[in-house]
Order: sequence, then C-alpha cells, then structure tokens
Amino acid sequence: MAIRKILVATDGSVFSRRAASFAIEIAKAVNAEIIALHVIEVKRPKMLEAGSIEKTKAKQAELCFKDFEAEAKNAEVQFKTKMLVSRSTPQTIIDEVEVQNPDILAMGSHGLTGLKKLLLGSVSTEVLKKSTVPVLIVK
Repeated sequence: MAIRKILVATDGSVFSRRAASFAIEIAKAVNAEIIALHVIEVKRPKMLEAGSIEKTKAKQAELCFKDFEAEAKNAEVQFKTKMLVSRSTPQTIIDEVEVQNPDILAMGSHGLTGLKKLLLGSVSTEVLKKSTVPVLIVK
C-alpha cells in the first residue's frame, strides 16, 4: 500500500504537534501530501455568531496551523489546511476521512486514563473505533 495522502487531525495541543511532526516525517519519506484538519466544536447552536465564528477560526488557524505549516514547508512537504465547525469532533473527522480519502489518518492522543477516559471519552478513541483507514495515534 502506497501512502500518498495523510490527513492529520490537529487541535494545536502538544500531542497533536507531535502527531504533525511524525506525519511530516512520513510524508517526506514517501512523497505524500498532508491535509491538516482542525474542528471547532460548538455544543450549542447559538454559542457562536457568524462574526464570532470567523474570529475563532482565525485564532484557531494561528494556533493549529502556523507552526505545522512552517515545519511542512521546511521539509518540502505538500501541505493544505481545512477548518470545520461542528457539534461532534470525532464524527466530523470520520466524515472528512470519507471526503478526503486519505491513505492514513494521524492524530495525537491526550493520554486520558482511568475514570477520566471513562467519563469524558476521547476523540482519538472514537475516531479509532469508526475509521475506515489506518489511524496513527501519537502519544
């Protein structure tokens, strides 16, 4: 199986930055393209107004994509970004896997354990359960 496209789900955390760096290494080695995906999760419909969403998107883009894009450019890896607003981050990532049809999905793990994991769940765990492509979870 050739890897030509890697979808990287990122939230700007240290964990997702590690996943991004790992994905860049893979992409450089196999000449693959990276699509960086960030999902802004909105729990209530009226939580963000249109102008507020745009401001949030701009702020999140700065946090999630700036360093990632610079690292990809430095490694001479093709890089695109996509930001979506959704009520369910795991489902949106799964939906985007279907849209983008990547060869692999990479994401960070927040390392939740025990009771926290049981009560809060985990985006990476939900995505891993439902993904139709191989998932690389970087701790």
